[in-house]
Amino acid sequence: MKLFIKDKPGARVQEIQTLNLQRGYGILGDVNALPGNPRQVLIASTSTLTEFGLKPGELKENLLVDTLIEQFSSGTVLQVGSSALIRLTLPCEPCSYLNELQPGLAKRIKGKRGFLGMIVRDGQVLAGDEITLAPYQFKPLPDEAKGRFAEFVQRIPSGKVVKTTDLLMAMGVSKAYARAIPTFLKKANSELPIHRIVRADGRLLFEYVIEQERALLAEGVKIEQCKIADIDAYWASIQFHELGNF
Repeated sequence: MKLFIKDKPGARVQEIQTLNLQRGYGILGDVNALPGNPRQVLIASTSTLTEFGLKPGELKENLLVDTLIEQFSSGTVLQVGSSALIRLTLPCEPCSYLNELQPGLAKRIKGKRGFLGMIVRDGQVLAGDEITLAPYQFKPLPDEAKGRFAEFVQRIPSGKVVKTTDLLMAMGVSKAYARAIPTFLKKANSELPIHRIVRADGRLLFEYVIEQERALLAEGVKIEQCKIADIDAYWASIQFHELGNF
């Protein structure tokens, strides 16, 4: 197994000999280390690099393994090294960056881009460590963004709110999906607590969520001038996804 880290946005990944994985946070020193982020780590297979003529690190992977990672599914837990556990969350969708490596690669590599995951138990990983299937299983995340929207919003606790920016992060989608949020809100099931979603600056979404203020006030959320007035009302991102008890 080879290890890579990306220490800042826009930088190339660097091959290193040791990664320190922190539960609920990610890889220490990596740009994607963020509580609640289902994209904390990317695992790719050496067979994919061989098939498409790529070099280690070119898929921006953190772990390059000999195992065919696509054989697993969302919710699977893998043990890396002696103690670290990774919860697989989402297959990594090809992006336009891949076409910079090879014309048309984003289309050709679809389904073999690797698997994203979250750290659910601390551990230090060394180059050459083994990766094995752990005897644990989480509920899989939906494949489509619309399904992940519903799955996440359903779990927001009463009396808590989530900013749209944090919603996108928790869904594992890019900021470009902000344009889809109004549609998701308008088409949401009537039982989905969409009133717990607020703008990035804490303002309410009156035009998309009917009687949002009334619903939040009924749950004890403090509002002043159509804006969340209590910082404690925001749901902590470390709780966005289940981490298990390991």
